[in-house]
Amino acid sequence: MEEKSFKELYNETLSNKKFDKTITGKVISISSKGEIFVDFGYKADGIIPLSEYSDNENKNPKEEFKEGDTISADVVKWNDGYGNVLLSYKRLKNREEYKLQKERKIQEAEKRKQEKEQFTKNKASFWDNIKVGNTYLGTISKIENYGLFIDLQFARGLLHISEITWDKETKLSEKFSINEQIEVTVKSFDKDAQKIEFSYPLKGENPWYEIVSKYNINDIVTCKVVKFAPFGAFVQIEPGFEGLVHNSEITSLKRVTKPDEELKIGQIVNAKIINIDKEKCKIGLSIKELEGTSSEYGYEEYINSKI
Repeated sequence: MEEKSFKELYNETLSNKKFDKTITGKVISISSKGEIFVDFGYKADGIIPLSEYSDNENKNPKEEFKEGDTISADVVKWNDGYGNVLLSYKRLKNREEYKLQKERKIQEAEKRKQEKEQFTKNKASFWDNIKVGNTYLGTISKIENYGLFIDLQFARGLLHISEITWDKETKLSEKFSINEQIEVTVKSFDKDAQKIEFSYPLKGENPWYEIVSKYNINDIVTCKVVKFAPFGAFVQIEPGFEGLVHNSEITSLKRVTKPDEELKIGQIVNAKIINIDKEKCKIGLSIKELEGTSSEYGYEEYINSKI
């Protein structure tokens, strides 16, 4: 087989370069117009006009390259009409940036997928291990009048106001704030529905027990009417301590069916303690057994005006 001459091999090499989309060469010079001339081993030099250097028109190639530096660029035309190969540095960079962004998106998508799989796995483990009595550090995500919604890492549950405080008049929005972290204990849960009810370790002992220990059946107290129910009137014996005067215990003068027709909110009356239920935290009182003792508060005058 006849060996190819050096000239034939050289010309073949030059011909093969025409199939290249990207070239790499040495910077020959950079003109005052910002044109970069490149020697990449071809019979003609390559030229990168300033318009093909960067999308940023104010970017100066002399700040990034100097004579002798290696540079890569995309081939736009093998003959620009002036005997040079027209090159584009910005097309190569944009393509490389697009490739990097695509790879970054793939990596981010893979990372999200892995995080989701791990979250699902951890969530399943959480529900497999949850027990009544377990204590967690949760974050308050929502505050309602009736309670707090607590977010754990893999679940959300309700901490009812009755589990937080013994004072029914407490405004939770004044005591707690969104994103505040508090310790809660699992009171009950439904694994299928993925619902949890919490209790609050810091609720403390019921102050009712301490207050009621000061009173006994047959004690006479001066109290204030604070609200009504169809079956009677609630009276405040002292702040945070209320009792019920049943309709049948309001007066002996008549049968009472509507307590708000016999008493009024804020009215001060004397009453006798007739029942203390420590298990249910309830106390019963009677006004009728002390009829005639509340005249200094206007009660007798008020009730007599209704006869």
